[in-house]
Amino acid sequence: MKKALSLALALALTLCLAACGNDDSESKSGKSKKNDSSSQAVDMSRFEDMAGEYECAGVITNFNAMDAGVKSADADARFKGMTARLDGSTLEIDGRTFELEADKSENLYYTYTVTVKESGYDKKPHNSDRKFADEGFDGPVYFMFTKAGTDQGLGEVTSEDTIDLYWSPEGTTDWYFSLDLKRK
Repeated sequence: MKKALSLALALALTLCLAACGNDDSESKSGKSKKNDSSSQAVDMSRFEDMAGEYECAGVITNFNAMDAGVKSADADARFKGMTARLDGSTLEIDGRTFELEADKSENLYYTYTVTVKESGYDKKPHNSDRKFADEGFDGPVYFMFTKAGTDQGLGEVTSEDTIDLYWSPEGTTDWYFSLDLKRK
């Protein structure tokens, strides 16, 4: 009985130390790794995975855009064949340069989720009150990068690096266009 009690106390102490931590650097700085937003910041090597030129191979126009009178053919004419360039933490597209933030994607099918800093994207989980962009913003809001070789489930492995980019036009807080970008 004493042996079992001693083992239980040792296990409880181990779990408490693991959960509470005893890193003096955290105590001295007053920061907790769990609450420090910079601990989730992405190092530049994540952008190196994505660096390069991409071309828009396809466009999906969402139903809200169609309800607003946007035609799929007009979206295709505007975006299809458009070139995007990723260099460091910047995206050059449509003659403009945007600053990016990347997070490791929790979706198994994508390597990173990348947001455009100035878009106003709120990063909420997918729901009906989600704000994709500020109403006065026109441009890319966020994209999901898939590295070649990523398992897409059911034995499907991607053969090339791809980006699914979501674009919001000025005058809305929604995305209207999804651009399928392939590495050149």
